[in-house]
Amino acid sequence: MTTESAASVNIEELRRAELERREQRRQARESGAVAPLRARRRVGVGGGPSPEPSDEPPAVEQAPQPVQLPPRVTHVLGRMLEELGEDSSALDGMRARASASPDPLRAMGEEVLVLMRQVEPLAAVGHLLDLAVGGLPVLTDEEDRSRAEALRSGRLPAPATEPVSVNAWQLHLEAGEAHTHAVLSAAAWQRLAERLPLPVVDDLIDRGVLRRDAVALLRPGQGDRAGYLLARLDPDRLEDDDVEVLEWRDERCRRILATGGTVEAADGRYDQWSLRSALLAGEVDAVDTTATYSDDLPPELAELVASLRRVRQGGTVDGRLGRDRSLFGLLEDCFPEGRVISGATPFHYWAGTRRLYRLLDDLHWAMACEPEETEQVVRAALKQAAVLRNPEPRGAAGNADREARAVQAYLTFLFARPGERDRLDQAVGLLEDVLKRGGAHRGGVEGGQRHRMRRLSELLQFLRLKSKPHEVLNPYLALCVEHDSTEWGQGWRDLRRRVPAEQLEYINGAKDRIRRIETARRLGEEAEPLYEIPLKEQFLWVPDDRSALLQPGPQPMARRTKPSSEQEKSWTASEAAREIIGRCAARLRIEH
Repeated sequence: MTTESAASVNIEELRRAELERREQRRQARESGAVAPLRARRRVGVGGGPSPEPSDEPPAVEQAPQPVQLPPRVTHVLGRMLEELGEDSSALDGMRARASASPDPLRAMGEEVLVLMRQVEPLAAVGHLLDLAVGGLPVLTDEEDRSRAEALRSGRLPAPATEPVSVNAWQLHLEAGEAHTHAVLSAAAWQRLAERLPLPVVDDLIDRGVLRRDAVALLRPGQGDRAGYLLARLDPDRLEDDDVEVLEWRDERCRRILATGGTVEAADGRYDQWSLRSALLAGEVDAVDTTATYSDDLPPELAELVASLRRVRQGGTVDGRLGRDRSLFGLLEDCFPEGRVISGATPFHYWAGTRRLYRLLDDLHWAMACEPEETEQVVRAALKQAAVLRNPEPRGAAGNADREARAVQAYLTFLFARPGERDRLDQAVGLLEDVLKRGGAHRGGVEGGQRHRMRRLSELLQFLRLKSKPHEVLNPYLALCVEHDSTEWGQGWRDLRRRVPAEQLEYINGAKDRIRRIETARRLGEEAEPLYEIPLKEQFLWVPDDRSALLQPGPQPMARRTKPSSEQEKSWTASEAAREIIGRCAARLRIEH
């Protein structure tokens, strides 16, 4: 026999017993065993006389017998009252009140549902099922019964995908699906984000179940909860004012760095943000300052600082850092001054080439102002160029090799002695070797670099044939400015104040050549060829790649709630239970 049929049989038996009891009382009154009921005579509407007083004592009507309950119902109610700390007199009172009703069993059901308001909702639903099985008409609706059984067993059906209205039961089903990583609609995820206890929402976020699309319809400024959820899932949508309201320092500092601002160290001690700010500004001394408290930094940042510290102390740049273009400028600042930069990473080729051209600038300064230092600088430049030479024709390695060849050829012609034709031929061969390879697919070079190398090779061959290898190959470089710079006049004036008298002819000759070149250009005539280096100036530029470590993107805010309690985890189930109990109470009131 099913639960429903058992309950129906019990109810029918109770009704038959009540009818038999009423029939027995009627027969007793007719036989005189029980005093008949006396109707009160009232004064008529027309003000008739009152009934004459009678000397006979009025008959006392017997109080109705308390409603008889099935044993199982009595047992469940006793258990409920015990949980609430009540004694058996409470049950007697409930039975007495219900007995005065035309339908005592339904009245008893109402009494029970009122009592259940004091019981924890999930436990109350369990009692409700037990009472219904016992025969008390408290759970007469099939839908309510199935929901109550699902709550007790934990075997929940799937939620409606497009509910007409969202009640506590629908929310509980959606929450149950969320905890099983099921697929829910965007509207369902947003309901959960907005209605579940916040610690439970944080649980879903931490498990990766609740994602940023759940807050797609939330807008900043819609309240503390909306701001918190956006900070946890989609912080980039927060306005600066929202960040301040949340007192979220990490995000505020991150935004300062993203806009080029500065985060100052507090009392000379760097935290992760002031340290990032210092490194972005090139203040590499900060890596030494943090040596004693680097454990307070995020692991990745602490690892970077330790690597930079080793580089400053003369250590090598490892392959991982050497391939990170966003760190090239910082690594170069940490590299010890005067040290040859050699290695096989893109950083080593880039930084080595930049050092080579700095040495070339120093060379031209020495040639003009300190001729006695020239030989030492030339040796340093040739040594740096030599370590840059490599067989790889592509990428940073290929660019570094070609720049090193161009500088080697330049220095050879600049300082060759008369009669050193073999050295001059070798210098021309440095450029011709690349040109003979053909295009880039064959290990050569293409485009603007190939055109410039061809012009340099032709210029050197022309000078070799004229036996003028010591000619000033580029007057701009001789005046310590970049090729074709408009600041050559200022460069000449700076040198004139510093060069010894015997070197004035050297810088004045460079100035005069630049003037002749500019005059020829104005007249539309062909200017004399110059040794134009570097071959690819863009290769020497500091990369503008953003460092994800020094300038991180928006990161979700760390959880600010405590671990969810069992009460918070069962909140939707409790609300669904309250809804079931409320529906049952409302139905009984209507039916009764």
